[in-house]
Amino acid sequence: MIKYVISLTLVLLTLVTFNVSYSSIEGPLDKTIRAHGGLKNWREQNALTYNMIGFPLTPQVAKPNKSTVDLKNRYNRIESEEFVVGFNGEEAWSVPGIEAVGLKPRFFSLGSSYFVQMPFVFADPGVVLTDAGTAEFQGKAYRLIKASYKKGTGHTSKDDFHLLIDPQSNRLALINHSVTEIGVDRVTWVFNEWQDVNGLLIPSKLTFYLGWNPDKPGEGAVYTIENAKFSSKSPDRSIYEPPADAEIDNSPSLH
Repeated sequence: MIKYVISLTLVLLTLVTFNVSYSSIEGPLDKTIRAHGGLKNWREQNALTYNMIGFPLTPQVAKPNKSTVDLKNRYNRIESEEFVVGFNGEEAWSVPGIEAVGLKPRFFSLGSSYFVQMPFVFADPGVVLTDAGTAEFQGKAYRLIKASYKKGTGHTSKDDFHLLIDPQSNRLALINHSVTEIGVDRVTWVFNEWQDVNGLLIPSKLTFYLGWNPDKPGEGAVYTIENAKFSSKSPDRSIYEPPADAEIDNSPSLH
């Protein structure tokens, strides 16, 4: 396990979540949304399930686990042989307890699914997109789109995201973003491979790097998303409710 695992754990404190009400999206990210299958198609999906392998946070979560995401509400339930984690929009919880997961359930449930839903999460209410020209990564030039959040949006509104878009395919190639809550300047996520599921492109392989070092990013942590399936049927909301023996995570929102 590489040295920055603890830093990556803290990074997920900054991710956003809210009830989603999509409309159309126009502007800097329009071509990218279309290249990934289109907002109309995305809006028709109510649930996403997938297996995640190698998520570089703790030894527990790096083992294979399965997520069931309510796409309209950003609820999530993550199951492995060692634990179950859930988030119902208000309470995050874990069974048998946080020690079985190795990190707080709230930012594990939110963070692990947030990147899987890119670029569509940038069509959320409260996201402000700006065309910022170009940026390079490992010698290649990409379109640069900056995303920020209106005050009070989601779990946090303080950080900003830089989206690097492949100019030929219009697909999202990588992102870097600030982590103001813990004083980390930037972190980087590279979308190495995509998979087509119901006409929508979602990540199948990602690499995380600490910092923003476009020439020499250093050692990365790779994880994969497998067996991804969409459904137009919403999951039973009861699966996101904490059972009697769950440990509740009372982490506050960070605005």
